[in-house]
Amino acid sequence: MEKVFKTKEVSEELGVNPTTIQRWIKYFDIPCKTNELGHYLITEKELESLLNIKERLNRGFTMKEIREKNDPVQVVKEKKEKMIAASVFEEKLEQLMIHIEQLERKLSVKADEVVEYQVLQHRSELDSLFSMITKIDERMSKIEQNLPVMEQKVVGGVESNIPEQLKKPRRNSLMRIFSF
Repeated sequence: MEKVFKTKEVSEELGVNPTTIQRWIKYFDIPCKTNELGHYLITEKELESLLNIKERLNRGFTMKEIREKNDPVQVVKEKKEKMIAASVFEEKLEQLMIHIEQLERKLSVKADEVVEYQVLQHRSELDSLFSMITKIDERMSKIEQNLPVMEQKVVGGVESNIPEQLKKPRRNSLMRIFSF
């Protein structure tokens, strides 16, 4: 049969007032049996839960925080935080740094690929523009060849290679005076 403690015994064990034990049992919904007089009968499991509550309160937790973190029917003993050895921490940090370096290299390679793609696109656009300029230059040359030769200035005078039909008829200078 499981050993059962009275409220007064538990309060002496934990070093708190018996009314505090009663308040904790009610607030945290700890399932305790009662005797015919209405006094709590606390089992070892429930005593462990009450001890856990006291430890957390001593560490600065509020009753509300303790209640929110645990099952309202039964307070489960909190896992003690383990300290990490310095060597383990350094090893994890080294792995993290290696992973960061790998990501930086991948990022650099990806950036280089993007720049290379952009340069190739620009090169393609420049080639296309150069091709268009070449075609325009060829068309202009053909048009110039088909145009009649105009008067060209040369050193020492004017060379006249204008075809006869394009030459303006010379009017009499006297006609010019009266035409105004």
